[in-house]
Amino acid sequence: METTPFEEKTLEAIEDCKGAVKHCAKNAIYHLEKAWLIADIDLEMAIFRGITAEEEVASSLFYTLKNQKYKNSNKLGFKEHTSKQAVIPYIKSVIHNLSEFNKHNNSLFGTPYLQHVIHDHRKAMSLNFSIKSINGVASPIPPLHFNIAYEETGQVLTFGDTFEKICQGEQFSTALKYIKHIAGERNKLLYADNSGRSQVSGDLTGYLNQQKEKIFTLLHIILLIDPWINEGHSAFVQQAVDGFLLLLEKIQADELTPPYSSNQ
Repeated sequence: METTPFEEKTLEAIEDCKGAVKHCAKNAIYHLEKAWLIADIDLEMAIFRGITAEEEVASSLFYTLKNQKYKNSNKLGFKEHTSKQAVIPYIKSVIHNLSEFNKHNNSLFGTPYLQHVIHDHRKAMSLNFSIKSINGVASPIPPLHFNIAYEETGQVLTFGDTFEKICQGEQFSTALKYIKHIAGERNKLLYADNSGRSQVSGDLTGYLNQQKEKIFTLLHIILLIDPWINEGHSAFVQQAVDGFLLLLEKIQADELTPPYSSNQ
């Protein structure tokens, strides 16, 4: 598996994490590398290792949130394939929402970008926003300490509508049913049914590159959270956790955390 210099720095930074955060992240990379190695001789298991890699890096993120005691992080479903398979589609909807928000609201900020930094004697990542008017840069501390809320009501976005539009589609009546469907797809690679056993053919390069992109996306998010533990909670992280658990029907709307205020 080939990696860019930026990705190499990401892997080095993960080494500064501890416990399950570090070990799950490294195991994700191990499975992804193995998937590349066997892609030409055992396609089904290469795909399965790709799925396992995705679930392991999701576990690493869950442990980060639990270690930092984010509200309701104990409900994330550390042993549930459903919860772990839901992470990437949910992150995809969040990123899409943020991109659309920035594009349509005459934002003072340019496109945000990631940067490898040293924080608290650890390798970490920062999230930087270019400021158009003064050709400057804003870097929140901790990196995800902001909220996105509806101006009319003051309520934080939960990203459920975006998830439905770009991930769930019209085939499924609820997000949870869709998530259970994608989690169940993994079993078709392992077990036969009335139609026979699963068989995969073709070139897996596209799939493996896609899995690699997913895994490094979550590694970058982990590095925007884990090394910043001494700076307190990030408001947007809590907002995203709440929206994720609401999507999985593990909390109710009245359990959402109120928007962060600078007066708090």
